[in-house]
Amino acid sequence: MISLQLSPSAKPLRAAWRNCTTVGRAYDLVREDILSHLRLAQKEIGFNYCRFHGLFHDDMGVVKRRDDGTLSFHWHHVDKIYDSLLAMQLRPFVELNGMPRALASGTKTVFHYGLNITPPRDYAEWGRLVGEFAVHVIDRYGLEEVRKWYFEVWNEPNLDCFWTGDQASYFRLYETSARALKQVDSQLRVGGPATAMSAWIPDTIDYCERNGVPLDFVSTHIYPHDEQIHYGTRAQSPFPMSGFLGAQVQKVFDQVRDSSRPNLEIHWTEWNAQTAVDKATVTFMNNRYLDTTYAAALIARNAIDFDAITDSFAWWVISDIFEEHPIPSAPYSATYGALTIHGIPKASYNAFRLLARLAGNRLDASVPDNAPSGCGVVATRQLATTHVLLWNHHFAEEPARLPWTDSIQIPVATSNDFILTLTTIRAGKGSARETWEQMGKPINLSRAQEAMIRDHAEPDHRFLRVTPHDGVIDVPFELFSNEVQHIECRPIEIDALPKDQEANLALLEAQLGDMTRQ
Repeated sequence: MISLQLSPSAKPLRAAWRNCTTVGRAYDLVREDILSHLRLAQKEIGFNYCRFHGLFHDDMGVVKRRDDGTLSFHWHHVDKIYDSLLAMQLRPFVELNGMPRALASGTKTVFHYGLNITPPRDYAEWGRLVGEFAVHVIDRYGLEEVRKWYFEVWNEPNLDCFWTGDQASYFRLYETSARALKQVDSQLRVGGPATAMSAWIPDTIDYCERNGVPLDFVSTHIYPHDEQIHYGTRAQSPFPMSGFLGAQVQKVFDQVRDSSRPNLEIHWTEWNAQTAVDKATVTFMNNRYLDTTYAAALIARNAIDFDAITDSFAWWVISDIFEEHPIPSAPYSATYGALTIHGIPKASYNAFRLLARLAGNRLDASVPDNAPSGCGVVATRQLATTHVLLWNHHFAEEPARLPWTDSIQIPVATSNDFILTLTTIRAGKGSARETWEQMGKPINLSRAQEAMIRDHAEPDHRFLRVTPHDGVIDVPFELFSNEVQHIECRPIEIDALPKDQEANLALLEAQLGDMTRQ
């Protein structure tokens, strides 16, 4: 049995998962379909910031070199994109990346759209680009607004596939960028190193401290299958099953708190559910875990487990309109997005919808010792309404197991009846990949097929009217592997006022009299 307890020192969840959402590529944000996906997410979830690659990629047309060798700057596409984001209350989490051809020292690229990953041939010119960009966005959106943005330098420079330079050349790029921004306005927020696998955090802090370089936050990335990439197999990993991700997040938190800059914000600007059993099964572009209830349970678990030690925990990405490879054509393609190319919610998206319901201060709650590993609970209360989120995260390497069956006791302050609304993510209810597979995996959906998939993408909803006993409402539950459930416990509202029959009769008689006189 799970018992909820009120705490006099209770505070709201920090909801770091909500601070930032992501899109794969800047230029994709000129597309109406992905903008509609973001608008849906803003309506149903409500994120604060949006991050994406390729702001300075050549398709954005931000800088060109004139015949005389001087630089010319253009912000048309940048303006369109930022106008669209700000109109839906999404601020930019600016990623200063990639290298425009006019400034690049080489020709090496990544992704099918050819993002240049080489250092600048002249760091002063890169600094000028960053400074001109900052001046422009301040001129367009105002200094007070732009001071609320984050400026992150590059993406995963510790990987050869994203940066052809070494650590020293990245630190030079970072320093050039930071000084260019601060020269425009000292209160602009700049950080990095935006590394893969939680790397370079102490190195970055140390470099900035020794050289007097501005650093307002640190950022990095982590994915579950980084464990298999690094260690190969479970036997070779020093971490217990499902312990890797939490260990990395805690490591970075400790590195910052033990550093000379202990108050730096910590932003995890990429993560998702990419999972593997061993190194041979690692896949980036066809990872089925992204499309199933596994992702929902993982999101619920990690969003709550890391709530106190992260400032952003940004799921990569919001939509399957995603162009590291060509945009997928199948309705479900094991791609990173929380929404399919049709804008249909995956289980991952629904997990964020349920997390967004956790309003009010956190209640004390803990999982019994006899619960299966990976099971969890969090509860909040706002006024007289209690919210509970339960999950049964079944890690990929674990054998099949029985469902988690238990009950939760919700304390209430009245003997009046309550309405329980139970929302559950399960296969075929809140996760429609399974439905699509049963259809034979059609590439082109008929209208009937799409309607059914959309219906099955909605979680299971049930409600119950319950009466408290001795100040407690007891709610039994059963969650199978990787299912997630939200429980809302709300007081019964006073019945709606009946129509005033006498007033209605008098009005009818008056109307009839008017008709007779006419």
